[in-house]
Amino acid sequence: MKVIFLDIDGVLVTRNSIKYQHLNHPNEPDTLFSQKAVKNLNKLIRLTNAKIVISSTWRLFHSLADLKKIFKKQGIKGDIISTTSVERATVEEDIPRGKKITDWLEQHPEVEQYVVIDDDVKADCIQFHPFNCVETSYKRGFAPEEGFNEALAILLEK
Repeated sequence: MKVIFLDIDGVLVTRNSIKYQHLNHPNEPDTLFSQKAVKNLNKLIRLTNAKIVISSTWRLFHSLADLKKIFKKQGIKGDIISTTSVERATVEEDIPRGKKITDWLEQHPEVEQYVVIDDDVKADCIQFHPFNCVETSYKRGFAPEEGFNEALAILLEK
């Protein structure tokens, strides 16, 4: 099994998507994801058959069922199979995200390959997963092709 550990803010929700929503859909109650980031994520899932594990702090405020509904409404076609641990979690994330990913992987030996897509890999991810991180920017998220190509190469690695 291939897995995408996915952050949301700075990956799917970007400065550009917030600006677009404010200008074009000011009365939309739900945060709109970047359509280009969604397109790239769907393409990555389609080409690799990867499953999604939410590593974002959104997991602290939304149940797995709610996250699945949000992703479906936003047009994401992949399967969310889990989140990283929420036990002892706080908004400040006392345990580094990279460590939570390591813990999740230790409990799932069926994972053959994985990628971490996050806008802050230097802070708490790259020290644990130096060859599996794709860093995005809060401005554009997972929209640029180079981020998509990097994630694809990681997931297709043997």
